[in-house]
Amino acid sequence: MTTLQVRGVNQPRLDVPANFRLIVTERHHRNGELVTVQRYQPAAPAIPYCEHVSLVWGSDGRLLSFNRFVRPTGIGLPSPSEAQVIAEATMLGLDALYAHGLHFMRVLPQARGVIIDGHQIEIPMRWVKFGHDNGSYNLVGVGAGGRVVECEREAFWDYARGRRATEEWNFDQWVLAREGRGVQPPAPESLA
Repeated sequence: MTTLQVRGVNQPRLDVPANFRLIVTERHHRNGELVTVQRYQPAAPAIPYCEHVSLVWGSDGRLLSFNRFVRPTGIGLPSPSEAQVIAEATMLGLDALYAHGLHFMRVLPQARGVIIDGHQIEIPMRWVKFGHDNGSYNLVGVGAGGRVVECEREAFWDYARGRRATEEWNFDQWVLAREGRGVQPPAPESLA
């Protein structure tokens, strides 16, 4: 495993499997900011829905989004209260100043899927959601054994449409729709 560094600080809860390598680096806009999107996989080319890790970096080097969609271990999920503690520690470790503006909202069950050897594999997690003083929603998905599966900050909501307003460069279905190679994800996903 390769532990991520964010602004020169090791993030022990965020890692990339040792056999993954960087295969895509792109620049896109997210909330009006030019961001860097990276995708790690065991091999190129980028294959939608396969095991991967995606990262979205802000122009100032802050980590906006982390998704670690790999085969889950057989270890069970943490309790909701344990997941909340892990989520709060993760956000604090990423950016202590930003984390002080977070307000815990709730813990929900969530699952993501990847295709491994032609089979859909579910990645269960406890989805810990926070509001922030800046009006955004923020989350940490805590999976088996307390491993962080996903983490996102500064996601804004389009209340009129009942959808996210923030672009979803971290999700294959949305990216494929944006590129005209797939269908628009249903609400609450943002419009591609």
